[in-house]
Amino acid sequence: MLTTFYIPTRIIFGPGAFRQLGSHAAATGKRALLVTGKNSIRACGLLDRALSILKESGVETVVFDRVEPNPRSTTVDSGARLVKEESLDLVIALGGGSVMDGAKGVVIAAAGGKPIWHYITKEEEPEGKAPGLITVPTVAASGSESNCGAVITNWETHEKCTIGRNCAYPAVSIVDPELTLTLPLKPTLQGGVDIFCHLLERYITAENPAPLTDGIIETALKLVVTFLPRASADLNDIESRTQLSWASTIACSDFISLGGGDGALTLHGIEHAVSGFYDIAHGDGLAALLPAWMEYTYPVRHKRFARLGENVFGHNDGIGAVRQWLVQIGMGLKLRDFDIEDARIPAMAECAVKTAPWLVKHPLPLEADTVAALYRQSW
Repeated sequence: MLTTFYIPTRIIFGPGAFRQLGSHAAATGKRALLVTGKNSIRACGLLDRALSILKESGVETVVFDRVEPNPRSTTVDSGARLVKEESLDLVIALGGGSVMDGAKGVVIAAAGGKPIWHYITKEEEPEGKAPGLITVPTVAASGSESNCGAVITNWETHEKCTIGRNCAYPAVSIVDPELTLTLPLKPTLQGGVDIFCHLLERYITAENPAPLTDGIIETALKLVVTFLPRASADLNDIESRTQLSWASTIACSDFISLGGGDGALTLHGIEHAVSGFYDIAHGDGLAALLPAWMEYTYPVRHKRFARLGENVFGHNDGIGAVRQWLVQIGMGLKLRDFDIEDARIPAMAECAVKTAPWLVKHPLPLEADTVAALYRQSW
């Protein structure tokens, strides 16, 4: 089996790293689009800090604070037009996974000159020069700072799809756990569940588990299991925030595949349709669907779940341990908590199969009727 390890991103990690934004921005471009969300980054003062740092380093900055959770393709296209209109050569993402995904979409669409949905639905590479990209995550969750992938939603069709191009690898990612101290309890928990699922799905679905890969994933899982409850008990615990940031960054990088035992994010593929239809937080959808996904997969992966229980939780009931952990952290959720309508389940299931072709990599069939059954079991 061949394994390719490729992560061209320079990752600057640690408390206080945010102060290096100016020097790295100045080395990457001269005129920047600062991509962020609509309210929280401005309200907590991080936007003003970023603008001050960039100004001191001589980087002219245009603020694009329109990215919503589950970023829309239309929003991405607006950002790409602004890059062209203002002759910007750098995109800086300051925010969580949605902001970083939106910024990557802006880079791809700006380089290619066509709407982002064109590149999502076709294998075409953007032909023009891409602006440089710097990501500054303020949430430990998506791990988008360490890869070239993004998830974008077409709200008209409710399709939530992934896209990846090499031009969307960040040149630099500044991972400062101090920035996550501004995060309230609920998004902290949602982010932790996202990290946990990034790791767990690969671990359980791996066709050819490998000792090195298992060791890396088990260690990262233990970080989340241990430090997410601690962070939720004390949101100002910088040690917990630091360990969660490490787990987030590692979980979605190529590093997690070292050893050759990587699997597929099939639970993510099922969840994308739910948040694409209902615009709920991704971590909430994952938490609601995870128990049913585990139960469905158990017959052909019971040894993996036993190993999960023993090596991560300290006993052999892996599914029971995960269920208990979700309840412990306040994330024992159901789809009915978000007013999911039974009448829309068939359409969501069809959408999941269409937009997540990697569902075929699950160890048991995940066709539309099966996915629909999992939605109903999670209701």
